[in-house]
Amino acid sequence: MSDIDIEPTLLLDEDDTPFPSGWMAWGIVAAFFVAYIFSFIDRMIIGLLVEPIKADLGLSDTQIGLLQGFAFALFYTVAGIPIGRLIDRAPRMKIVAAGVFVWSVMTAICAGVTNFWQFFAARMGVGVGEAVLSPAAYSVISDSFPKRKLGLPMGVYGLGSAVGAGLAFMVGAFVVAAVANAGDVSVPILGEIKAWQVAFLVAGLPGLLIAVMFLFIPEPRRRFSKAEQAATEPVPFKAVLSHMHDNRLYFWSLFVAVGAINLAVLGSISWLPAMLMRSFDMALAPTGWFSGGMLIVGGLIGMIGGGAIMDRIGGGTPQVRLRFCGWSALIGSFGALLFPLTGSIPLLTVSFILFFSAAAVAVGAAPSVIQQLAPNRMRATISAAYVFVINAIGLGVGPTLTAVIGDTFFPTESGIRYAIVIVAVSGYLIGAILFFVAAKSLDRQTK
Repeated sequence: MSDIDIEPTLLLDEDDTPFPSGWMAWGIVAAFFVAYIFSFIDRMIIGLLVEPIKADLGLSDTQIGLLQGFAFALFYTVAGIPIGRLIDRAPRMKIVAAGVFVWSVMTAICAGVTNFWQFFAARMGVGVGEAVLSPAAYSVISDSFPKRKLGLPMGVYGLGSAVGAGLAFMVGAFVVAAVANAGDVSVPILGEIKAWQVAFLVAGLPGLLIAVMFLFIPEPRRRFSKAEQAATEPVPFKAVLSHMHDNRLYFWSLFVAVGAINLAVLGSISWLPAMLMRSFDMALAPTGWFSGGMLIVGGLIGMIGGGAIMDRIGGGTPQVRLRFCGWSALIGSFGALLFPLTGSIPLLTVSFILFFSAAAVAVGAAPSVIQQLAPNRMRATISAAYVFVINAIGLGVGPTLTAVIGDTFFPTESGIRYAIVIVAVSGYLIGAILFFVAAKSLDRQTK
């Protein structure tokens, strides 16, 4: 057995160190929220620009899927574990600043690519930088609030993903529309560039200011349980692996559950603008505003509403949070079935918001559960393992799998909608089952 197992006592805040003041704690959440918005803008903006990128670079849907998912996830996932170990030991805010700087620069570099492999390399660079953010955010936020009240702040942080994805489509729509009216733009070094290239510059460069901001944000003191306070040396990686192995049913059920939800969501929203343009004959700019608005509304409902509810029902225990996620995924699967197939814009809107808000519940709840149960000295490493699994499945597989299914089995212009149905519904049903399995495993361990 590992030195620290999942016990009911770990759900309590044993460290008597005062938490940061309310305004400071929420200020920290706000800073990470803004950073998460920019990370998702940089990550997701390619989804709106599928058609112009394909036309200029001569790419297929499958190649675009690789750029959206696999290229980004390749180093995002691989770099996550060593970065998590570093976050458990080193000043977290400085590490975040470095990560934001790297992903912002690499996003801007996407504006200058001329072929698939240059684009692939730049997207890998974006993934390396973004691998820093969530493990650090989970660690810092969990040191800023009592464990039983983590649902709302984690939900607010997680909302950055929905707002960022929504703004990615909106910013892309605005830039493309503006440049379309003005013609190609001339910039230093790159010369004359097209609208989609300008969009990458606009998305990437503001992140440099966010990187500087994190250099000046004070870091809350790390909080340790009584058992951890007696330790003087950093926890060896072997002990982390042992802890996760001893609790493997819980960890793997939770990680793969969120991974399956991620696969469904990223496999869908990466192709949502293309689906709207192909199946509803929407122009690019209205598609961006419409898609972005639905993502933001769904994220608000799921992450803020869901996080607040889960902090209040059942004492905010991990089992309650996990079962809430399971039922949310089951309900959301009906939205996953409806929104790609309907020919009605109002029904698509309602069913997509149902679909996305269900996923948003899990995105906010799962990190809260991990922070409630993970020993502090292992917290960022375990969070990095969580990020590794959910993004290897969701980012690494979701967008590409959807494209491959569409290209292989539904090679018509609107065939992507049928691929989205298959990926979205399957992911939600698998995720729901595994959330209930994770909750049951905790029931047995905490009796």
